[in-house]
Amino acid sequence: MVVKFAYHRAAGSSLPHCRRTSRRRPERSWRKGLFSAAAMALLGVSCAREKPQGTVDAPLPAPRSKKALVIFAGAASQPATTEAVALYEKLYGTPVECTFGGSGAVLNQVRIERFGDIYLPGSNEYMDVAEKDGLVLPKTRRVICRLVPAICVAAGNPLGIRSVADLARPGLRLTIGDPGSVCLGRIAVAAFRRAGVYGKVRSNIVTYASDCQQIINLIRLGEVDAAIGYAVFGRQSPELLDVVLIEGGTPVNIPAAVIVYSKRPQEAQRLVDFLAGPQGKDIFRKHGYTIDNP
Repeated sequence: MVVKFAYHRAAGSSLPHCRRTSRRRPERSWRKGLFSAAAMALLGVSCAREKPQGTVDAPLPAPRSKKALVIFAGAASQPATTEAVALYEKLYGTPVECTFGGSGAVLNQVRIERFGDIYLPGSNEYMDVAEKDGLVLPKTRRVICRLVPAICVAAGNPLGIRSVADLARPGLRLTIGDPGSVCLGRIAVAAFRRAGVYGKVRSNIVTYASDCQQIINLIRLGEVDAAIGYAVFGRQSPELLDVVLIEGGTPVNIPAAVIVYSKRPQEAQRLVDFLAGPQGKDIFRKHGYTIDNP
């Protein structure tokens, strides 16, 4: 399995946006390759002439697996998706590449590159956008698990944060996801407005994270005092994070669907069904995601 990360490019940023990289070959490599190819061609002709009459060519060995299926996924699902995909590869022999990032950022990659097999965002909202824009096949859509919004703080909750209103305290350092590309960004803004503190809280936001993994890392490194995240973050890193549930916060689904550009939609659907089936859900449950219906 190959795991990659998509980066959201902010204005003036030098962060990479493309998922593919290339290496420049040494100047002499093409000459060497051309010579080798010519030599092998001559050898092949010679062998063909000398082959005894009536002999049959042995079949070439079948490859172990086909070309990789490609998943574009929101970073909130990374721990469980990575493990579930590894099990899928083991069971079916099909390699899978995963690109993680903000749900909006990876959707833009699908839109621009017209490429990929499965879209797995961190909320229904982004999947709805993908459906509206004709980027996924609606009938293939399945729900894998749910995420519960929460305030994330350092272990022990040293500042005693108990509610969204506490995030408006002067001098508090806060991070939220970029509302333009990260599900949690929009969830955070909605929570601030619902509590009537959006104006006060905005001055405490020191950075907008490009994906869920960056939100977790900022808390772990002590770069911020609090963040709007998901309750599952605390279950995955209990020694580093505490979480405070957001009053009135609505759980969000993690869905998956086949991308319209998939060259192997039936195989992609099998992987979607696997992730949303008993084996996939068991892995997501093990990683602390909410599986049972509310």
